[in-house]
Amino acid sequence: MILYYDICAFIILLLVMGSCVLKKMFRGRTNGLFYLVVLTMMFSTLGDFWGAYIQNYSEHTILNRNINYIWQYLYFFSHNMLLPVYLPYIYSNIGMWHEFTGSRKVRIIWYAAMIINNVALLINLFVHYIFEVSDDLKYIRHDGIYIFYATSALFMIFEMGILLKHRRIIRKDKFMVMMSLYPVSIAGIVIQYFFPEHLVEMFTITIATLLFSLIIRRDEELLDPVTGAGKYYVAHEKIKNVLATGAPVYVLLVKLVNYKNLRLYLGEDLLSEFFKSRSKLFGDYVVEASADADMYYLEEGLYVFVSETSDYDRVKKLGTLIRDHFVDTIEFRDFTLMVDARLCILRCPNDIDNFNTLYTFGSNFHTFLPAVKDVMNYPDYVNDREFKIKSELDEIIKRALKHESFELFYQPIYSILEKRFVAAEAFVRLRDEKYGIISPALFIEAAERSGDIHAIGDFVMEDVCRFISANDFKELGLSCIEINMSTSQCIEMNLVDKVSKLLEKYRLDPSLINLEITESAVDFDPDVVDANINSLHEMGINFALDDYGTGYSNVKRVTTLPVDIVKLDKTFVDGVDDPQMWIMVRETIKMLKQMGKKVLVEGVEEETVVDKFTHLGADYIQGCEYLQGYYFCRPLPERDFIEFMQKQIGQAAVE
Repeated sequence: MILYYDICAFIILLLVMGSCVLKKMFRGRTNGLFYLVVLTMMFSTLGDFWGAYIQNYSEHTILNRNINYIWQYLYFFSHNMLLPVYLPYIYSNIGMWHEFTGSRKVRIIWYAAMIINNVALLINLFVHYIFEVSDDLKYIRHDGIYIFYATSALFMIFEMGILLKHRRIIRKDKFMVMMSLYPVSIAGIVIQYFFPEHLVEMFTITIATLLFSLIIRRDEELLDPVTGAGKYYVAHEKIKNVLATGAPVYVLLVKLVNYKNLRLYLGEDLLSEFFKSRSKLFGDYVVEASADADMYYLEEGLYVFVSETSDYDRVKKLGTLIRDHFVDTIEFRDFTLMVDARLCILRCPNDIDNFNTLYTFGSNFHTFLPAVKDVMNYPDYVNDREFKIKSELDEIIKRALKHESFELFYQPIYSILEKRFVAAEAFVRLRDEKYGIISPALFIEAAERSGDIHAIGDFVMEDVCRFISANDFKELGLSCIEINMSTSQCIEMNLVDKVSKLLEKYRLDPSLINLEITESAVDFDPDVVDANINSLHEMGINFALDDYGTGYSNVKRVTTLPVDIVKLDKTFVDGVDDPQMWIMVRETIKMLKQMGKKVLVEGVEEETVVDKFTHLGADYIQGCEYLQGYYFCRPLPERDFIEFMQKQIGQAAVE
């Protein structure tokens, strides 16, 4: 017997096992089942090797004959168990564990394969109809061995049928590698059948396992480098597969709300060390709670635990253990940390039936939670309108784009010098058939994340151009309409071309459009944004710098950008009663005026504020030109805005 194949196989299996241990890929049911598969193969290889070794090199004694029998029985038992052990691993790996545990048919076939082979092997102890070891230590096969061949062939067909049945929910590379075990095994069996001295069967199966470990189980592909938990795409695949089958699972969301503060406080390296230590601890909690959960890390401090247990109490216990860990301060290295953790349990697909909605909910659910440390449940939120909207935003936006449900509202802008409304700002609203009017404060961020902001921006630009070109607009005496530009729009490479085509389509004077940009948008990609702004400004389009005074205001950007109007944020208005703040407001306006900019004050809601800025405006050098806010008018739908302006014009004519 040629032993080198088994020696190589055992060494490869040791390397596979050692690699997984070193990479700490030993938590969770799927990893545990993979280890069981590898251990089964190792025992089978050991039995095959030592049986052949005794046959080749041992003395012909009764003791050696009995020892050879022991190794042969170990080989056959382990070999017979290989496919039955591989079956639950398949189900766990492809996210169909509920089918394995819940299908009576599957369990009957699984038990039958093990019982038939092992009972047949047990009978061979008394009647050597499968194999025997002769007095001269030779291994002799008998016709009973075809029982093993037959059951193995049927079980292979059954397992391949499972993979083919669920192939749509399995990644192509994973499907191909998992299927490769069968033709490789068959090839090894055929070679060893016709050439018994070549013990290649376990070697060929080991090679397939090695490929699987290298291609599918690479930790850099599966694990997040910062936390050591499963990556986003792995979570996406797992949850998508489970939801596609309608199988009930519990999902525990753990949001570390002050994640950004922790990153600033610890730095990237220590943050990674902290998260990896938490992930290890969470894994211990999964075992302690018997929650049968896989752990994933999505982003921005969001952990997701997917549990296929039907026992809610186990998942609640897992959540409670994690909650209790974060109740008090945590000592880490030389730091004392206070981690703000919020937890929520969902039952899918009952509560949420798709990954995108689950992800959106996971990103926002903490905003609805009080600061108290408790494990909440999804039904606690379902009656909150804002929560429902936030959790369904991606779907709502897609629906609005499909059905053209976006609508523009207009808010007039008042001129202190002319004592009338001279312009207006366009605000986009989403009128959903289910939730009614939805504020951009809710959907803009989600649209930027999904990329739908470009389509929304195109709609706003075109609808404003349409409105300006209409006869109703021409009768309102407005000099321009202001349009808010998102960061994503500002860096569009074809922005200038799109605006130029709209102006040509509606035959508009470019000065009728005033584009509002923010400093954060300009700083996102200065080269692209500067090029777009300068090109549009050369076309005759004016620009306003919006939200000036929020965060870090870069005066240099104000001087370098072709900005005609600077809009002071509402924070200036809110502080005008403070003498110190009023000095800052006056000096800011004075500075901007000396730079040749016009000044618009936003967020004006009270008459006293109007009076204050109006009196300031008496001095043209120091005063602002424009006021805007609810004191004058809320944003109105187009038709209502036209009627409002016509009424204002009529009153002015009477006066």
